Amino acid sequence: MKSIIALALIIICTTCNIIAYWPQIVQLIKTKSADDINLYSWIIWITSEVSYLAYILLETPETGLILLQGSILLMSIIMFTLTKHYQKRKKQ
Repeated sequence: MKSIIALALIIICTTCNIIAYWPQIVQLIKTKSADDINLYSWIIWITSEVSYLAYILLETPETGLILLQGSILLMSIIMFTLTKHYQKRKKQ
């Protein structure tokens, strides 16, 4: 029972993380501006999420957790890419 609750909590947590990225991604695309976003913070987030994904693969290689964490990593990569694109575009 404890492991089911732990799994449910991690699924809730990672799902909320995935959903939390969408408003910022939509805002970036709408405004085409990344003036107030720090690119280095996204490098740190990506490093953290790659590390967590590696931990999951080593310790609990459950497909669901891998997909959820992979989705979070993908969202961070999208944020990083959009931020870099719009910041570079502004400099030109």
